[in-house]
Amino acid sequence: MDSEKTKRLKKSIAGILRLFLFLGILALLYQKAEQILKLDMGHRGTDNVKGFYAEKENSVEVLFIGASTMFCTADPLVLYEEYGIASYDFGSSAQPFELSYLFMQEAFKTQRPRVIALEMLSVGNELDTQKADNLNYGLTDMPFSLGKAAGVYDMFGSDKGTGLSYLLPMLQYKDRWQELTREDFAGSGGEWSAPVRNYAKGAYTPDLVAQSAPDFSSYYEEAEFAIPQRNREVFARMVSLCKENGTQLLLFKSPNVGWNISQTRAVQALADEYGLPFIDFFSLMEELEIDPATDFRDNTHFNRYGSEKASRYLGEYLKAHYELTDYRGFDSENSWDLALEGREHDRAGERVAKTEGLPDYMARIPYDRHTVVFSVTGDTGPMADFLQELAAAFGLDQEKILAGGSFAVRDRTCISGLIGTDDRPWRWEQGADTMLLTGYSITYNREMYQLVDDGLTILIYDDAWEELVDVAGFDAYDPAHARRPQ
Repeated sequence: MDSEKTKRLKKSIAGILRLFLFLGILALLYQKAEQILKLDMGHRGTDNVKGFYAEKENSVEVLFIGASTMFCTADPLVLYEEYGIASYDFGSSAQPFELSYLFMQEAFKTQRPRVIALEMLSVGNELDTQKADNLNYGLTDMPFSLGKAAGVYDMFGSDKGTGLSYLLPMLQYKDRWQELTREDFAGSGGEWSAPVRNYAKGAYTPDLVAQSAPDFSSYYEEAEFAIPQRNREVFARMVSLCKENGTQLLLFKSPNVGWNISQTRAVQALADEYGLPFIDFFSLMEELEIDPATDFRDNTHFNRYGSEKASRYLGEYLKAHYELTDYRGFDSENSWDLALEGREHDRAGERVAKTEGLPDYMARIPYDRHTVVFSVTGDTGPMADFLQELAAAFGLDQEKILAGGSFAVRDRTCISGLIGTDDRPWRWEQGADTMLLTGYSITYNREMYQLVDDGLTILIYDDAWEELVDVAGFDAYDPAHARRPQ
């Protein structure tokens, strides 16, 4: 009898274990499918959010939180390079104020920053749960947790059905399967693989200048403004959360067209109410020599030059008012040292992509850890001597190249041979990227490039970062001006 009971017990246990195994496999498959279907928000959210979770625990001493005005103002690499401050921009585009509070809660799960600097752009806006992008930018790549569930539940109030779709991104993106590409599958490691480090530390500071200078003349026009009661309540929670964790809260506001002095005064009054410091970059524009004609990429965001000026001010302020570690003096390399290397790597490619004349372009091509493709087409008479020298440098037929052809070079060695107009195409793959060379064109990820009828087209691919650096065409009769895809 006892033996029969033992058998039934073992059978029950085995059944429970099989059930748990099935549920575990189902959960993993769901997670993988969600990672594939989710839309990559790039610098608007994905890069910042995933990059934050890749940071070593308790390594960030200054954390910036807020909308895009935050990560276009504070550049952690300037703060590290010039002041030794270990900081990160943890935010998302168009971030609602309530979502900033959830980001703050998430931050304290893995970090104990000495300072949190909060950009106040969204303090005057009530949460609109129907503005999908504002929430998707910040919530899509935030891992599921009870904290996230509680935050979403609190934000969505009675609209719990919509809130659930933000909590489980699969519900947001379930119909995207029809537009999936190979890149979606290749980049879907997600939680199954190591988090992706953000070498900009969350900042987005492109080398772009607004076509017309932002007009801030309306800033001093008085207007009725009051911080919504809900946001005041959320702010009180932020203050309490920082106190509980021994973190000092710093407020700041970046210049943007549409913000006015009444809003600045309201934020200043809020800061005074709680005894908090507030940096108003509007009032500092003259002191910092911020020029609307050169230091903005649009009406709302600093470009690289404006961000550098603002970041240097932030660095001086942070060093003067808080006890922060200078991490530059440590013998061991940290992630900010690696980030500086990444920035130089990125800007080297950026310099190539802005180079015009062929001689300068050839001098700036980064051959190491790059694949460089050359495609010769049409009448190349004025360029003949140069092309023959190019062929000789890589051991190719100097006469055949004048008839047209393509070849690929990796780490300064030709890996394809010369593909002439009568030769079979040559195919190349790396990760999710593909390339096809024929005697008259380059096809990269199904996009064909033949930028000049007579002359040379050059494509540069970064093997280490698996990304396209630049494609430029040089006409044999006008090699001083590069032609690039529109």
